[in-house]
Amino acid sequence: MDSAKPQTREAPFTMDIATIYAARALPRPSASEEILALISKLKISFKPAFRRPYAGRKARDAAQDNWREAALADAVRKVREKDDADYSEISAAINKLSKANYTKLMTDVLERLKKRDEQFRLRVTTLLFDRAVQQTFFATLMADAYKDIAAAQPEALQDLATQTQMFGKLYNTDNVLIIPSSTEPGYDEAVIAWTKQKETKRGFAVYVSELYSRGLVPEETMMGFLKTVLDELGASIRMPKTAPNEEHVDALVRFLFAVASKVPIKVLLQALLAIPKAEVPSLSMKSRFKLEDAMKLSR
Repeated sequence: MDSAKPQTREAPFTMDIATIYAARALPRPSASEEILALISKLKISFKPAFRRPYAGRKARDAAQDNWREAALADAVRKVREKDDADYSEISAAINKLSKANYTKLMTDVLERLKKRDEQFRLRVTTLLFDRAVQQTFFATLMADAYKDIAAAQPEALQDLATQTQMFGKLYNTDNVLIIPSSTEPGYDEAVIAWTKQKETKRGFAVYVSELYSRGLVPEETMMGFLKTVLDELGASIRMPKTAPNEEHVDALVRFLFAVASKVPIKVLLQALLAIPKAEVPSLSMKSRFKLEDAMKLSR
């Protein structure tokens, strides 16, 4: 039996970089007539579009956020104006909303929203948001209404995300107000502003908890709120005892009390209350009692 001839593999043809670049300047043979004829029969209509999907999506999202942010301040400013027939009717329906007439009135609201654009929808969802944070007893109905609007128009959830993020700026609650001495000028006006700010912050907390319980505020957003408040509270109660510090602590405690029944923060509140009193000079007895009540409400 003849032994097979050993097969040899030719070494691959290789060119160094300098040779490759030098070859670019060499003359090239023209394409044959046959190839040119085939090319002439092709229907060339493809126009490439160079897109960066991720960057493009971020840009679109940013544009969406920008129009909302720009429109939101105006929507809050005009929340009680009746310069539009549909808005006037919706505002009247929201004012009359109750458990008994909810279905009838909300059906009309949704029909009117269906005919209008996203700017109008933002104005209406801002009306719900404003009514809830300014009048806490409306929070439950306003959360139900927001849920129904979001079910019909899912983009409303982006309205809500922007409204919650901009709350402090829109309602001027970022700076803690302090009541001056009763002998100082402007005392009465300061008391009114202080009371309004405190109630608005409490209304926001209550409304956020109602929205969260309906699945409109994502878990991560709610947990982010709680972590921020708890971390800030843990640091603030250790600050020297001053009127601004105590007022700031009280605002944080009121937020926790408002959401305590909806979120599991009992263990975290127990840890705060277990800190020796000497180490938390800015935790007043009023705030301590409020924390204890919140702990009883939580799981």
